[in-house]
Amino acid sequence: MTITLLGLVIGWILTAFIGLLAVMILLKIWNGDIDLNYLISDENGWASLSRFQFLVFTFVVAMSLFYLIVVGKPPAYPTIPKEILALLGISGGSYILSKGIQNSRDVSLTEAKNPPEQKDPRVTNTPVAGGSNPNDADPNTGTD
Repeated sequence: MTITLLGLVIGWILTAFIGLLAVMILLKIWNGDIDLNYLISDENGWASLSRFQFLVFTFVVAMSLFYLIVVGKPPAYPTIPKEILALLGISGGSYILSKGIQNSRDVSLTEAKNPPEQKDPRVTNTPVAGGSNPNDADPNTGTD
């Protein structure tokens, strides 16, 4: 009985801690301290299928695992099929492979004296941390 109670208390403490971290991250996103503009795109703003796939697979597996834990009587950590872990591995591997191909292309172009075009980040309406000051210069036009 004592071990079961201790496990339950530790579980609730960890759950509260992770929930607090999630709330803090969501508040930082809401305040604009964390920029999500390039979450599923590369540095130039182009959509990245590998990033999107990795994000979706991770959330689907995490939510499924959470659901299986919650509906269990009593709540318990289920066994994860090796096929699910293989899919997550393939998804992560495709992201790493796409980054490797992109970096290799950039290095090859630089060695050929034809470096890849460097574009300025796309201007969005997402507020920047610290807010805006009407006395600052407009970054879009370069005027005051």
